[in-house]
Amino acid sequence: MLSARTRTELDAMSKRLAESIDPAEAADVAHTLRVGRKAFPERRVVTAPAEKLAAALKLPRPPFVKTVRTTARKAVVVGSENLDRFRLAFGADVEVRAEQGVLPEGVHVVSTSNDFDEAVTTAWLNGVDVNWAALAGDTGLRVPLPAYPLPRKRYWALDRLPALGQATAAPACAVVPKTVASDDVEAQLLDVWRDLFGAESIGVDDEFGMLGGSSLLSVRMALEVQQRTGVLVNVHRAGGSKATVRRIAEIVRGVQAGAERGAADIDPIADGDGDLVDLDMALPLGELAAHEAAGKDVLLTGATGFLGTFLLHELLTATGGRVYCTVRADDEEHARKRLREASEKLCLPEPDPQRVRIVLGDLKDGVLESYRDGELARRVGYVLHCAAKVVFTEPYRVLREDNVLAMVDLLRWMRGHGIRDFSFVSTVAATHYAMGTDNRILETRQQPLDPQQGGYGVSKWVSERILERAEEDGMRVRIFRPGFILGSTKTGACNDKDLIWNVLTSGLAVGAHPLDDRAMPMAPVDVVARAMAELTVSPGSVGRVYHLVDRVAYSPRRMFSLLDDAGLATEAVTPKTWQQRIADKALDSGSALLSTMALYELEGHELADDGLEAVAWRPWLERAELSSAPTGELLRRCLTFLAERHDKFGELITGVLGADLVEA
Repeated sequence: MLSARTRTELDAMSKRLAESIDPAEAADVAHTLRVGRKAFPERRVVTAPAEKLAAALKLPRPPFVKTVRTTARKAVVVGSENLDRFRLAFGADVEVRAEQGVLPEGVHVVSTSNDFDEAVTTAWLNGVDVNWAALAGDTGLRVPLPAYPLPRKRYWALDRLPALGQATAAPACAVVPKTVASDDVEAQLLDVWRDLFGAESIGVDDEFGMLGGSSLLSVRMALEVQQRTGVLVNVHRAGGSKATVRRIAEIVRGVQAGAERGAADIDPIADGDGDLVDLDMALPLGELAAHEAAGKDVLLTGATGFLGTFLLHELLTATGGRVYCTVRADDEEHARKRLREASEKLCLPEPDPQRVRIVLGDLKDGVLESYRDGELARRVGYVLHCAAKVVFTEPYRVLREDNVLAMVDLLRWMRGHGIRDFSFVSTVAATHYAMGTDNRILETRQQPLDPQQGGYGVSKWVSERILERAEEDGMRVRIFRPGFILGSTKTGACNDKDLIWNVLTSGLAVGAHPLDDRAMPMAPVDVVARAMAELTVSPGSVGRVYHLVDRVAYSPRRMFSLLDDAGLATEAVTPKTWQQRIADKALDSGSALLSTMALYELEGHELADDGLEAVAWRPWLERAELSSAPTGELLRRCLTFLAERHDKFGELITGVLGADLVEA
């Protein structure tokens, strides 16, 4: 139970408590907060299990957290059970009734038939004073807790006096310098920006990108802004590199005034590209040819990417015909070199040159129609579309050409030639909570648009809606939604650009991991790729959607626990302590990887560990005798793979993985 004068101060208190709490002391912390703190109007009750308490405090959302802005109320107790305890809680003179009847204003009804602790806590949440000390009696241990987050203000008598020789009032025509804030919100934001960039001259119209802002700094800034103002601002949605203090202040003021997230004036859905989204969903797809194509070969897009390289390997295993790959390259020799290098980098065999055919160029250039006098139209029967621009910091209007319009061009070509089987690599980012499910994402084709989703997720969501139209007259569609893609279970080959490897490497480097329970849906890349390849050519998968992740989403804390099982033990510490250790080691070592992580606040999919339904591919996993669950050995194998090939990993964890590296 926490309370503060304002929501901003309450969120700051929650964050401080999350960074310092020891789950083993949860009961003592609760006792201390009840008997040792004054109650303020902004109140919060957290009912999460001890192991999830820090995560609930840091991201205070239902069902574990309730927050209420209340006024003082009196309790009216209705019933006859436990009256002595209720009088102890609310005072001997508390009004007790046999039946509720008509009630005056300013009261809160407490039913004695409800659980006592829950009833009293709910009453406190709604403004009733509770004598917690009397209820506790001689039980409970008080423990040190973070201080109340009083806002920092300067009070100095000389502030009231003008400087010597200065007029007591500025002339009406005076021009306000751009560095001057117009109100408290802009002043707070300027303080944040000046701290982050280390420049006192920053003004309200300076652009984030021009100042040297990065995606990591944007995360740090968003969290700092939330701590000070109580509003979580997505910097990318505020203009990305063009974001300014003035623009972010408009969003903050709007939310504080009661505007809903997604309101067109402060936080437009799809980055303000809603009209463009509507237009794109209605793009003409062309007529579906009456005849069905007789081809049996596969066309794969995105074959040189991390997932695409594994897809090519698995398609060659799952099918017996040709696999046509669209590749951007100078010529066919260059294209084959790109495929070979991508496979070699990920410890995969060279793609069979007799079966892999190169389609040079870009989908938008009409290469499919012109390839070898219509060979693709004659031989292709299945399309697996993996190509996409995977950038999480760009708005929809920037990503639509690569992620939506290219797919529409591909569909038009397929439909014109009667090629009906289309498999689409989407993402769990194109999903949102289903109504009435207590923040659970269902494994269904129909998904609401998350109003806070960025351009990449929106582009995949729009593509899925377009595919629904393509199905109406006979196309056979399969949707694959992967989450975070781990390395190969066989070799540990993984994507060195994925953030989670920086997190795990940093933890091993300092011998500690953060008590962070924000979960991420995930599965190994070879399992995901094999499922996509085999389901692409399976008649039973038509019309279905597959969440290609494990049933359980894994948090950083759980992943470090897996590493512990694999012999790589680390100490559990608060996120604040963890980042301080990383910052200290970054200064000592000069590691760019650690320097980045020292500034980065971990964030994950805001779900419970079972909040994303993933059951459709279970029968396939059982038949293939494969598992989607990450293991400590897999994570260790991936880290070994990275340490052998990349200095930024090797210089930090070679000592920890010494035996693994020697054996490799």
